[in-house]
Amino acid sequence: MSTDITISNVSMFFDTPNGRKDVLDNVSYSVTPGHFVAIVGPSGVGKTTLLRILTGLTQPTGGSVEVRGKAIDGPPDGLAVVLQDYTRSLMPWLTVEKNINLPLRNKKMTKSEVRSRVAESLAEVGLEGTEKSYPWQLSGGMQQRVAIARALATRPDLLIMDEPFASVDAQTRFDLEDLVLKVRKDFGITTLMVTHDIDEAVYLSDEVVVLYGKPAHVREVVTVDIGFPRSQIETRNDPRFAELRTHVYSLVRGLAEPNEAA
Repeated sequence: MSTDITISNVSMFFDTPNGRKDVLDNVSYSVTPGHFVAIVGPSGVGKTTLLRILTGLTQPTGGSVEVRGKAIDGPPDGLAVVLQDYTRSLMPWLTVEKNINLPLRNKKMTKSEVRSRVAESLAEVGLEGTEKSYPWQLSGGMQQRVAIARALATRPDLLIMDEPFASVDAQTRFDLEDLVLKVRKDFGITTLMVTHDIDEAVYLSDEVVVLYGKPAHVREVVTVDIGFPRSQIETRNDPRFAELRTHVYSLVRGLAEPNEAA
């Protein structure tokens, strides 16, 4: 089976005033093209450190990461990132349209093509007609939709999200989760997401990677064997959903042994 991302025996440590701090220990995992993968684990386990390595912003102290068979030494081509704090990722002095334009500046596109791409991306996230608005004129959920639209504007092959819905209210979070499912259906982008919300991880993913320990290792890769399409009501009331979330929670809390048949 082909892979988009291959993580091979990745380790990471930092030198601190109190000595060496080991964060990751021989983390290995391969991401199937088009799959949505959630990375979960206890707070401080190294989830975001792993994402920084996957984006090429940090080099591991051991092991390697390959994207489509090529070792990365910086941000790979075709990568888009959505962060938790939309207030920092969006430029408040630029309109929505100009915010989405930012990653398109180095693309060989005409002004007409750029306008079309912006409109298409906003339509995908349900924000038609907001081109001339400023981020601060929009709700938090709408601002995060703009951040997702900006990522989609580049037509990425890979999408990495770091707790993208942690700063919004519960209802908006559900809406954004369903938006992600729509984007997945429409674009088929290979996606990795760090989240501390186990229900969210199970709801969105094909697989959930559980990091555990100090230093962290892959405790288990849990296959989410629930079909698509998914919905907030039917899926979350599915007995299999409850079984999976309980198993993942138990792994994160150290209350269960890995079980490949889960």
